[in-house]
Amino acid sequence: MMMDNICSRKYHIIYPDIHAYGWPTGWQIFESRSTPPIDLEPEKIGDFQQVNKSAPLNINEVWPDTKDYDQNSPGIMEKAHDLDKRCFHSDIDKAFWLNVLRVPICASYLAACAKVMPHTILELGTGGDSAHSTGMFIYWLSNIENDSLLVSADRHPLSHVWLRYRNYDFWNFIQGDSLTVMKALNRRDIPEYPTTFDMIFIDSSHTYPHTLRELEQASYMTMAILCDDSTHPEVKQSIDEFLVNNPNWLRIDLAHCVTLLERHDYVS
Repeated sequence: MMMDNICSRKYHIIYPDIHAYGWPTGWQIFESRSTPPIDLEPEKIGDFQQVNKSAPLNINEVWPDTKDYDQNSPGIMEKAHDLDKRCFHSDIDKAFWLNVLRVPICASYLAACAKVMPHTILELGTGGDSAHSTGMFIYWLSNIENDSLLVSADRHPLSHVWLRYRNYDFWNFIQGDSLTVMKALNRRDIPEYPTTFDMIFIDSSHTYPHTLRELEQASYMTMAILCDDSTHPEVKQSIDEFLVNNPNWLRIDLAHCVTLLERHDYVS
């Protein structure tokens, strides 16, 4: 009975002349009086005070590739410069908006993070100086209170991306092929990094069977794999084959080309 009372107090009912509690009471009011009338006029009570803690984006310095994203977002340069006229809580908060402006689907990476709740992430492929995934993962981890770690790997060297994000202590970069990097981590060749991660992100060669081997290796190191460009024919082939060979993994498509794979063993 005590638990019922607690639950009842958690169910609020607001009608113009009623403030009551309880799920059964809610149904009684609904059946007798239907839904409450609506006052369509907004009511202003004070102002939100914003504090700008972000620096200019340096569009022409550390974001030089932004001009190439007009195909995704017409007028992107004008919109990017408009971001410098706004208030943001941090530099990475501002970078979040620019990354989503450039590549809208990368917001779905945060949906994967919300599902997995990772504190450690291995990112395979930064997309060169795009690195929108890098920015989104840094945004996520910068809001994690406990220890966080992002290890990014790419076979190509970084230029502007390194300058853009190097001051985040939890971000580290390894230059090397994704499979070679994973095997090196697994062997503890780089002892300061872990052998397992809460989530592994794959956005590298987009070829079969390289992607299939990445998935297989990642499955020994994590319970959650996030795949970009999952509609690419060879990536799709790799994912489909991996799931056939590994029935303990479930798939959810978060965007039209972003897929989360998560391990859920069968109950024995």
